[in-house]
Amino acid sequence: MENIFWVVSKIIWALLAPETLLLFFLILSVSLLWTRYDKQGRALISFTVIMITMVSVLPLSYWILRPLEDQFVTPKKLPNRVDGVIVLAGAEDISVTIARGQPSFHGAGERLTTFVWLSRVYPDADLLYTGGSGSLINQDKKPSIVARKFFSQLGLNPKRVRFESDSKNTLENALKSYNLIKPTAGQRWILVTSAFHMPRSVGLFRKVGWNIIPYPVDFNTTKNFRINFDLREIGRFSQGVREWVGLLVYWATDQTSELLPHP
Repeated sequence: MENIFWVVSKIIWALLAPETLLLFFLILSVSLLWTRYDKQGRALISFTVIMITMVSVLPLSYWILRPLEDQFVTPKKLPNRVDGVIVLAGAEDISVTIARGQPSFHGAGERLTTFVWLSRVYPDADLLYTGGSGSLINQDKKPSIVARKFFSQLGLNPKRVRFESDSKNTLENALKSYNLIKPTAGQRWILVTSAFHMPRSVGLFRKVGWNIIPYPVDFNTTKNFRINFDLREIGRFSQGVREWVGLLVYWATDQTSELLPHP
């Protein structure tokens, strides 16, 4: 049942993601220009250009990401001792890494650099890297391939790290990691992931019964918003929409206890 839910969610998001819809509207509107529905085509292409301009120029991505990134703050002082450190996969560019033989990242590389740093702060702590392939067709290409290379380059022996490489989404990250580690109620684990993704991650890890200390990284927003002229804002806006949809779906299906988990 979980696999069906994952496949359906991947397909739905692939079709309804903001960048997908905008591209579809552009293709459709240009196609209509060459038919007797050219008036409708001009209207649709005008609407699409306006939407692209609004998302690229106005601080829409800031407004949608900032509440997520502010929900959990990076600890100013870390505990003297923790039992373990968890990092969520998601930054790795597997295809480029395999093709070029060097660890490559889409973004969010701070997840792994912070994980390596914390491994030195807590030399006796258990270390867990969790995350498998999120692809519908390339399940054999695991992000841990990238992580192992990266850890070796930075001097962290991969043999010290436990790898959970079968989870396909954040829900499975929490469930499979919990089953692998079987933490006790009194243990303290640090959880490292992107700041915008931390509320959903905390909600899911709490739901399975894991006492974690959030350590958000990979921030996208600053203290003040600014006007942009950057098409990359469409990707950031889509990222924020996806995260809010994920929070809503997990809360509605009772996978988390709060719509927006609090510290």
